[in-house]
Amino acid sequence: MDNSNGADKLITGIIEAAQAEAQAIEAQAANEVAAIRERLHEDKERLKDEFALKAQAEREDIIKRAAVNAELDGRKETLKRKHELINRAYSMAAERLGALTGKEREAFLVKLLKRECTGFETVRPAEKDEKALEKLIASCGVEGLKLGAAAPGIDGGFLLEGDNYVKDCSFAAFMNEIKAETLKKTSAALFD
Repeated sequence: MDNSNGADKLITGIIEAAQAEAQAIEAQAANEVAAIRERLHEDKERLKDEFALKAQAEREDIIKRAAVNAELDGRKETLKRKHELINRAYSMAAERLGALTGKEREAFLVKLLKRECTGFETVRPAEKDEKALEKLIASCGVEGLKLGAAAPGIDGGFLLEGDNYVKDCSFAAFMNEIKAETLKKTSAALFD
């Protein structure tokens, strides 16, 4: 019996088994690599879709914020221009009010007395209106009014002094009050 032939067969058998096992491992590795490639491809597609959705959401958010900011800027500019127009209009109205004379001025002073006075107060007239108010406080229908010393620093109207207060009833204060209310309503209309 030849031992070398048996050893060759044993070695050949071991080599063939090792080659078969290596081929099986290689096939299994190829299958795993293919599975990994498939998962990577699926992950790549999923991430691509996720990033596309995130990018779209970000674009929409940027556009939405830009639209809101543009609308606010537009409202601010509109408000600024309306305030400029209102200021000019009330400035012209104040000039016209200050320029009133005679019966028109007296009629306005009577309305101002009736609107502002509650009774038993001292009326401190603008120097320009001292003579007119002297006769108007007696006939305006408000009880207990008395004429005080002229109020320095006002161009038309009067200061009203009560027990614990002094109220500015000048033409300028009247116009500022009405203008402030108009500005407030304008702002509210634009931002409500």
